[in-house]
Parts: sequence; structure tokens; C-alpha cells
Amino acid sequence: MKQSKQQPAGKVVPFTGEFYPEVDTTPPATGSAAPYMMFVAAALIGGLSLGAIATYQSVDQVKLREMQAQSQQLEKVKDQVCR
Repeated sequence: MKQSKQQPAGKVVPFTGEFYPEVDTTPPATGSAAPYMMFVAAALIGGLSLGAIATYQSVDQVKLREMQAQSQQLEKVKDQVCR
């Protein structure tokens, strides 16, 4: 009895004899929510950063920092005078 050689898994197209390897037809993997969560987290951090910058540079905050600096200078002058 004659044994035939085994060919690799594939498909032979009738009439032409061309050999095409079989394509794995697994369904594509379902996407996870991780990229969307990263985008939301980045947008949230960016928004908070912009809000903090806007608050720090607001007119009221600038005036408050100036008043605190003047208050500290006044305390230094009072300490020097009252010695």
C-alpha cells in the first residue's frame, strides 16, 4: 500500500491548482474601555490644571498675595521699630 505525503493545511483551488494557505477566521477582539478611560482621565486632569491656573492668576488672588506680602513686610518693620 502506498502512503501519500501529508500536505500542510491549506486549500487547493480547483482547475488551477494554486495553493492558498488557510486564513484564520477568528473574530476580532472586542475593545476594552481602557483607552476611553485614559482619555477621560487626561481631559479631567487638563481641565483641573486649567482651572487651577485661572484661579491662581485671577485678580482677587493676585491682590491677596500682594496684601500678604505687605503684611509680612509690615511685621518685619514693626519688629525692627519695637526693639
